[in-house]
Amino acid sequence: MLKKFLSLLLAVMMIVSVLTVGFVTANAATTDGFTPDPGKLYFDTDGTGWEMGTKNKVAFHIFGGDIEKTLAWGASKSIGAETEGQPGVFEIDPQNGKQGYTLNPGVQYKIIFVRTDGKNWTNQTYDLFFTTDCFGHIAYSTGDMLENPVDSTKQALAAYWKDMDATKYGPVKAISSIGNVVGECLEKGKTDYDIMKEFFTEDKSDFQDKTGYQNAHKFKCEISETADGYKTEQKLIDDIGAGLGLTKDQVKEIIESDEVQAKFTATELGCSWSYDDSTLPAGSSAHTHTPGEPVIENDTPSTCKVAGTYDEVVYCIECGEEISRETKNHELAAHTPGEVQIENDTPSTCKVAGTYDEVVYCTVCGDELSRETKDHELAAHTPGEVQIENDTPSTCKVAGSYDEVVYCTACGDELSRETKNHELAAHTPGEVQIENEKAADCVNGGSYDEVVYCTACGDELSRETKNTDPDPNAHPALTHVEEVQPTASVDGVKEHFECPLCGKCFTDEAGTIEVSPEDLIIKAEHVRGDADGNGVFNSLDVTVLQRKLVDYDVESFDAIAADADLSGDVDVIDVTLMQRVLVKMTTFEKWDARHPKA
Repeated sequence: MLKKFLSLLLAVMMIVSVLTVGFVTANAATTDGFTPDPGKLYFDTDGTGWEMGTKNKVAFHIFGGDIEKTLAWGASKSIGAETEGQPGVFEIDPQNGKQGYTLNPGVQYKIIFVRTDGKNWTNQTYDLFFTTDCFGHIAYSTGDMLENPVDSTKQALAAYWKDMDATKYGPVKAISSIGNVVGECLEKGKTDYDIMKEFFTEDKSDFQDKTGYQNAHKFKCEISETADGYKTEQKLIDDIGAGLGLTKDQVKEIIESDEVQAKFTATELGCSWSYDDSTLPAGSSAHTHTPGEPVIENDTPSTCKVAGTYDEVVYCIECGEEISRETKNHELAAHTPGEVQIENDTPSTCKVAGTYDEVVYCTVCGDELSRETKDHELAAHTPGEVQIENDTPSTCKVAGSYDEVVYCTACGDELSRETKNHELAAHTPGEVQIENEKAADCVNGGSYDEVVYCTACGDELSRETKNTDPDPNAHPALTHVEEVQPTASVDGVKEHFECPLCGKCFTDEAGTIEVSPEDLIIKAEHVRGDADGNGVFNSLDVTVLQRKLVDYDVESFDAIAADADLSGDVDVIDVTLMQRVLVKMTTFEKWDARHPKA
């Protein structure tokens, strides 16, 4: 009765475990509106809770199954790319990308997802089972931590496949380096019984070629009884058996097997586990096969003449025993069409269309697969050289025309006729004629137009205006300037004639005898502004006048020259005018023009 109760309890615990995993899967992060590529594997970092920096990516470390050579841990070829339009989701195509794996249907592989910045591999997930059925699905972590089965000092995140059966595609069930049962999915063909037996018998490279029992015994049973984590051999084995759901009868059978006893002898490490002291339930329930996915064996491909066959085999995923085998037939393989061949080819002429057969044969069996008779297009005419007909020459007013005609040299048909225009005939230029002539003077140049007309039609063909240089002797009527007698301090000017355009001066009205402006000056008796009478007007004259106005003695003083404003009086106005003239703010001439005398 107790055995039956314990078996029922174990069954209930397994159902609760599956329901728990199913609940976690249903609440995984989603990527609404996204259709994954069926040839890629994906990992959702947002659903996992990883905060990804700009340099962070996800590495996809694949191993196990029938893979002969696994990429080294940390290889750059394992790093995936962020999925376009899906922030936080990363992807990899392990079969067509840099990894270049060939992953076969039905084979169970393992994968670890790692957060990396390209140099350092940091957070990682626990080993997760997958097959090619997981392509196009997204993995994620629930956030639960599992003990690393190789290094118990480290932990890894439990990972699952969204929308996949977590009892088949979940964390790998294993016994860790210190004897704890971790994970929940059995490797295909293995049972919990097998895992326990391998724990005692198989040397593992991860444990320095020691068995799992040797390694766990060292870290749990050989330490001080007062140390944290200490276990007796009895408790170590009972805990593992409980984790695997084994009875003590099964554990006893494993320990007493020839393989385990031989290993105890070889390693000089015994086992004091006692059946009577065990806390595990007694007995073992009858084994019920758990069918796995059908696998294909003895596959013989079809040809296009003979149908091939294959066996569809189902094995128990716990004990590996064959449950069923069914031989099935493939459909006949499709013919393999060769390239189109041309037969019965009759060429065309430019009057009669020829025909030909397009034939396709199977490259494997030689059967004729198709035959289609088609018409050639009429052969192209053979154009002769272009001939000129209906040629009418042009004048310089009316364009002539001509026909360009092409005939077929084979049948004589007219193939094309195109009427084209000649260009207008060139004008016949006449002699250059001079028009609009304008004479030059002493300041301004002259101009004239050079014009050419067509002698045939009279059209003006060109007109070019040209300029001539000024003629220095071509003065207009000169202006007569009468003689102006000098005053005591203002120069006079001789009678002369002046050109109103260029300003040159002449002594005769005809403008033949040029004279400089200096030669026309009639000098005054006094230099205007020369207050000290030394014949030069400068700043000393201003000083002399200023001293004179305040009754200071001066050596010499010319009152006529000092009357700079010609007012008849010597005063401060003369001082101011002299100062302004010296600093070039004005001139005596400008002053006289603004202050005319009556």
